[in-house]
Amino acid sequence: MSMDGHIPVAALGKGSRLSLEGRRSERSVILADGSMHTLALLHPGIYTLQSDAGETLRVLAGLAYYRQSGSESAQELREGDAIVIPPQQSYQLEVVEALDYLLTP
Repeated sequence: MSMDGHIPVAALGKGSRLSLEGRRSERSVILADGSMHTLALLHPGIYTLQSDAGETLRVLAGLAYYRQSGSESAQELREGDAIVIPPQQSYQLEVVEALDYLLTP
């Protein structure tokens, strides 16, 4: 991310994909370094999700709580925070403020 808070994007996917009954919108982006990512917006709610291949979730804006499957404790996620989600991991996101985030495989 640049000093002014912008992410240098080389290409942006033409269309967005909706999931979770329209509560998540995502699109592919290629950053200036050539790496492929998913840019997503998740509306407030509680979601149980699954990471197939493992990924890094970097918060661009919003507020959420991340909880690994089977864990009692939750980690707060705010702008600038990043979390590595292991492969084949089920987890819960409790989104308090719309969560804008970047997923990196």
